[in-house]
Amino acid sequence: LLGITALYTITGGLAAVIYTDTLQTFIMVVGSFILMGFAFAEVGGYDAFMRKYMEAIPSNISYGNTTIDPSCYNPRQDAFHIFRDPITGDLPWPGVIFGLSIIAMWYWCTDQVIVQRCLSGKNMSHVKAGCIMCGYLKLLPMFIIVMPGMISRILYTDVVTCVVPELCQQYCGTSVGCTNIAYPKMVVELMPNGLRGLMLSVMLASLMSSLTSIFNSASTLFTMDIYTKIRKRPSEKELMLAGRAFMVLLIGVSIAWVPVVQSAQSGQLFDYIQSVTSYLGPPIASVFVLGIFCKRVNEQGAFWGLIVGLLAGLR
Repeated sequence: LLGITALYTITGGLAAVIYTDTLQTFIMVVGSFILMGFAFAEVGGYDAFMRKYMEAIPSNISYGNTTIDPSCYNPRQDAFHIFRDPITGDLPWPGVIFGLSIIAMWYWCTDQVIVQRCLSGKNMSHVKAGCIMCGYLKLLPMFIIVMPGMISRILYTDVVTCVVPELCQQYCGTSVGCTNIAYPKMVVELMPNGLRGLMLSVMLASLMSSLTSIFNSASTLFTMDIYTKIRKRPSEKELMLAGRAFMVLLIGVSIAWVPVVQSAQSGQLFDYIQSVTSYLGPPIASVFVLGIFCKRVNEQGAFWGLIVGLLAGLR
């Protein structure tokens, strides 16, 4: 998969990434809506979904002489609330309002993956329209990803919510839990053969879209911000070759990091990624906001602000 993604990213550049992402977005949205329909039909509708979710408790809650803490497997009472208790909530409302807002500002306003697409727009009207459309599309994951994932807990309770390490290892290959397989499990069990293939394409398209964005953006940053400092006045062809060579290097690093990321936090990849971005994103967002609204900010101040902020995040 890495090889295929790298091939069309290296040969096609940003244009290939944008065209394939557009096609993949259409496939992802259509496929996810189909799965959502199957999921709600299987569970008995929205009201039944809300009721049954709170009753989805695994049958195996002990092993040996050890009884597992009910908080590890009982659905949270605030599962259907966005704003949760600041003390007992797993995602406290101050974190939702302030923490997620900062992280969202960093990603959507400053991350090269997003900014590069805006810079490639035909004109400002196209860029603004694309951003607005993207905002509407971002409303969909709650209904086409999160809720089907919750329904998977209802339909396959013992597998998705397993808490006995030996059973979890048997079900999904990791001893810390099998929530990661909630969505794929539902695809395999609910969808007929043809649609199952479509959903496999959806999941692969999602992964490939992320990879192409990162590869292309990182190679652009290296070529324009680093290589041009090392090599003065390079030709257009030289810049293109440098970008492609760096992309090949990135692919090698990505392959080498796979086992490292899998072993980190026992394979809970999403938690790992969110932890990293939570530490490193806020300083960039802060510099971005100050650069827009404060005219006294200069290049040196921005640089040292970033360094201090990143060091504070790493601590």
